[in-house]
Amino acid sequence: SPSWALPIAPRTNHRPLTLTSLSWWHLWRLRPWQSSSHGVERPSARGTGRPMARPSHGAGAMEGKGSAGGNAGPRKSVQFEEVAAAQGEGEPKPEEMGRIEFLSLFSDYVARRDYQGALDTCRKRLKAKPDDRYVLQLRQSVEQYLDSAEDLDDGADDGEPPPPLEELREPADTASEHAFEAMFAYLQDEEKLWALGEQAVGIFWDVGQVAPWGKRRNRLMEVSRSLTEALGQKLRATSSSRGGMAMPTMSVAADLGSSSSTEWFFEALGLLWWRCELGGEREDWLIDGCLEEWSGRPMEMLVGRSAEGLREANLGELCDILVLTWTLERSAVCGLFGERSLPALDYGIGAVLAEIRRRPLIEPPLAGFYDCFYLMTHVVYVLNCFNGHLPNCRTDCPWLYAYLERCLGFWLREVKQDRSSLPDSIAATTWGAEAVDAVAESVDCLRGLEEEGEMEAVREGLAWLLTRQEADGLFYSPRAQRPAATEYDHLHPTWTAAAALQLDRLVPGPSPRCAAWAQYARQAAQEAGLAEPPPLPDLGAHTTSAEEDDEAEG
Repeated sequence: SPSWALPIAPRTNHRPLTLTSLSWWHLWRLRPWQSSSHGVERPSARGTGRPMARPSHGAGAMEGKGSAGGNAGPRKSVQFEEVAAAQGEGEPKPEEMGRIEFLSLFSDYVARRDYQGALDTCRKRLKAKPDDRYVLQLRQSVEQYLDSAEDLDDGADDGEPPPPLEELREPADTASEHAFEAMFAYLQDEEKLWALGEQAVGIFWDVGQVAPWGKRRNRLMEVSRSLTEALGQKLRATSSSRGGMAMPTMSVAADLGSSSSTEWFFEALGLLWWRCELGGEREDWLIDGCLEEWSGRPMEMLVGRSAEGLREANLGELCDILVLTWTLERSAVCGLFGERSLPALDYGIGAVLAEIRRRPLIEPPLAGFYDCFYLMTHVVYVLNCFNGHLPNCRTDCPWLYAYLERCLGFWLREVKQDRSSLPDSIAATTWGAEAVDAVAESVDCLRGLEEEGEMEAVREGLAWLLTRQEADGLFYSPRAQRPAATEYDHLHPTWTAAAALQLDRLVPGPSPRCAAWAQYARQAAQEAGLAEPPPLPDLGAHTTSAEEDDEAEG
């Protein structure tokens, strides 16, 4: 069947966490990569920046889409290559190797993208040991990967390499300025502004806080203060009837199904942060209201899960819980309430990060990848206070940045696929219809590393983003649904693209609160063991033997 006909699930339908195949990252983790006689280049280990919450709260999203994924390189589609030359005389045969030695050979085939060679190696091993469940898992991982990508081909070659950053700087600056003004104009509608709530301020000040001093920074501060004032007036009008007034529908608290009073509380905490950061007044009604709503409430009531319940949260929930826990703990760490005493938290971001690290990564385009990808970008955003304190540090979680590099490669391959012959209703459900948001967040996070030189995929992502802006100043993914289902979905592609296209940043940023949070979060991440890679996927699921597979195929 064509790649667009592979199983699709709504974004809000979170899939089970267990996989029946090993992810490509685990092959990377277990193989000591070298520039060797096989001609395999050591994979670049580049990595990850903010926009709030995952995009498209209500629109359908895809799981298990057919496309090239894994670590096959950021700019090529999946293809079979010639089987490598036979092993030299005297070299051990696959069926005679120890497990580590066998995995090394298998990984060499994968690194060369010689998937047929990898499968042949597994078959030889299984003839001698038909019940070797580990090898069965490796074989299944290759077969599942190829099945999901079988209809893709390279088409043309990669063409010209992407331009250097210096050539992208001027068009990126022009595009982002146009985008910010277009989004501000859209948010002049009070209903649209209120639907997004305080995170609308972050659209502008997450970028403004690290913008170089000058005209751009001043304009972003002016816009941010204007939105903060308008939202503050609206929130104050609801403060006397928190249980009955309609709250922002696109907030993270609303996404978790929180009560109206809890939604009010998180909206108020967000506005209190913006007032502090933008030099505004911390009014008594705002501080008193926050403390009243916070007092006596356990984390289960505030963010939806107790410490013990974190294990039961799916990846989408974990992303929301991470952001809400950050909002709470940031308020204490950064002194938003001055000398006022705050309720103790049952747990903080350290516990959430530890739970995230316990979950196996899900590689594109396997089911569950979408939520895994956005969870990982938001881990980076929480660590750096949504770009408020750069640079990111690769050693904090090297496996995460490597994962984001692979995901960026996947998204860039997706946008190269020709979907012009598909009906609009089908094209809107392909991964490409989500690509602007995903490419932008990947690029934003990776550029936050501020490493010497920029990897080619990052420059390619920036160049591609510049092609997605239309005359109205907004950015649109290829064949995306129009009109968008929500205000959030309408703005999120532009929101993320404008942030990614900010090529000049103050590093570190000038905010002492963001710096204090980043220092605290980094320590929490270290204590949570975030630098250690997550576990392999669950291998306990039933796996058929090679003989049973052969019988089934017969």
